[in-house]
Amino acid sequence: MTNKTLNFLNLLFGLKQSRRYFPEEKQVCVFNKRPILYRGFSPNSAQESINELQERLQAQDFLSTISGKFDLETEEAVIKFQKANNLQVDGIVGPLSWACLFYPKLYRNQKSMSPKLQDAVKELQIILNEEGFFKKEPDGYFSRETERGVKRFQRTYGLKDDGIVGAATWAVLFGMRQKIDNNSFLQLVYFLPPQSWFLWEQFLMISFIMLGIYYSPIPGDEPKWNTALATAYGLTCIVPFLLECLPLKPSKQTSLPLLQYAPYVLTGIFWKPIINFLGGLFN
Repeated sequence: MTNKTLNFLNLLFGLKQSRRYFPEEKQVCVFNKRPILYRGFSPNSAQESINELQERLQAQDFLSTISGKFDLETEEAVIKFQKANNLQVDGIVGPLSWACLFYPKLYRNQKSMSPKLQDAVKELQIILNEEGFFKKEPDGYFSRETERGVKRFQRTYGLKDDGIVGAATWAVLFGMRQKIDNNSFLQLVYFLPPQSWFLWEQFLMISFIMLGIYYSPIPGDEPKWNTALATAYGLTCIVPFLLECLPLKPSKQTSLPLLQYAPYVLTGIFWKPIINFLGGLFN
């Protein structure tokens, strides 16, 4: 059996493991050892961050003494803090740890809304309002409209759309994201629940394959509708394999997003040769 056949079987049955873009030690270097740079950054900025970190840890009873150095005691305090807040326990203060240190978890119907929580809700509403996810005037109360805005924001940026503003949502709110083009056709898809993304994409794949089947320039009898539908559904497993083997590149133009489904039309046009090839391959 050839390597290409094995690759196809891996894709068909979901056996192919996702590849890491770079190993873990490289990730630590990229995301933690290289600081966020801005105009006016200086060595004092790093020292101020350490001081602020230790003050926060001490205020929450994770650290006893402030030394001004990221020493072993500070690392142990960070690890305790991460365990207590269900963060990845690595002793590294990344964006999620910073967000968790400075911003509380927010959700609708919280039992007690202190002035500190109300200020955090108002800051949340200001960000959502500026980006079009919350239409009302910020008031510091986590209303149903605020929850809807949070869920829309979470769906847009691939977060779990539970309406709870935790460390991950705060981190994305404050910049850990790419700008979304509001004029893009795909913006409509971002507001769908995450579980429906797969169904939406599957629907487009099947539709374009059936378009190729029924408007194929190759002479021959058209299959019945139910046969064409079953064939199109089966061929959705073939296209990723073909794209790896053939010199076809999907369109990357955001103004023409449907062009990325052109290979599926091509698959539909040549559905008979593809089925015959697979039949001979497994016989």
